[in-house]
Amino acid sequence: DYHVILLHVSSGEQNFISDLDTGLPFPCPLEVYGEEAFRLDEGLCPESHRKIRLIRADLYLRTFASDRSHMKDANGKWQKPPPSYPCIETADKGLEL
Repeated sequence: DYHVILLHVSSGEQNFISDLDTGLPFPCPLEVYGEEAFRLDEGLCPESHRKIRLIRADLYLRTFASDRSHMKDANGKWQKPPPSYPCIETADKGLEL
């Protein structure tokens, strides 16, 4: 599964995170978000450790797509019913998730 947030890098001293799926302030100062949203992985099994990938906004908007294959099991069957709306598609599917 994936979770998308927006990091706004300001020309001033404070940067902000916009996250629609959190109870934190919106937008949230980066320092507050980092302390409140991310916890240590030490209590998690290795396969549950977090992976973070930073993508430039222009690249994300131009190339992000999803064929929903991450929602299927090894046999290609849905793990849960897929959403009723169409898959996210772009002309360039370079960042397919």
